[in-house]
Amino acid sequence: MTVPAPWGSLTADEKRRRTYAVADAVFAREGIDVPMPVIAEAIGAGVASVYRQVGSKDDLLAALVIGRSRVLRGRFLAALEEPDPWEALSRATHATVDDCVGDALSQSAWDEAAFGSAEVRAARREATDALAALVDRARAAGALRDDAGHEDLRLVFCALRELAGIGPRAAHRLAELVLRGMRA
Repeated sequence: MTVPAPWGSLTADEKRRRTYAVADAVFAREGIDVPMPVIAEAIGAGVASVYRQVGSKDDLLAALVIGRSRVLRGRFLAALEEPDPWEALSRATHATVDDCVGDALSQSAWDEAAFGSAEVRAARREATDALAALVDRARAAGALRDDAGHEDLRLVFCALRELAGIGPRAAHRLAELVLRGMRA
């Protein structure tokens, strides 16, 4: 096991990266209601030091949600460049299912972070817009039913953040059933 470098020897960027990574692991293990002193102890820093690096716990959760939203947006935009619209949509959907199953942040954390932060709302909206463009492209190519929309997939992703305990196999089965129902 690697012993982490002492907090005081880290640069500000290294402190932020450690804070986000450790907080994410603590949230996964103990839930998002864990108090900041527990997170600070796991990081190896004082609570005030953590606050100086990332702000409040709400700010920390917001940063994690924004990071995840940017990953989703990037995935959906990259899928728009793939030649087969149906395969691109399917691949991006299943990659997002993997994220949902492995994500420690519950849907309530995503919602609470969005409620309190315009920046989180904007990042989530950008990811949603990219997903909508991917779905629209598949529909325009004749791969989707006329009444199929990006909200159908968002329902799957939201549900899986709460049902991560069903495991990857069942989560992908659920996504596949929804994709089949959307297909033209």
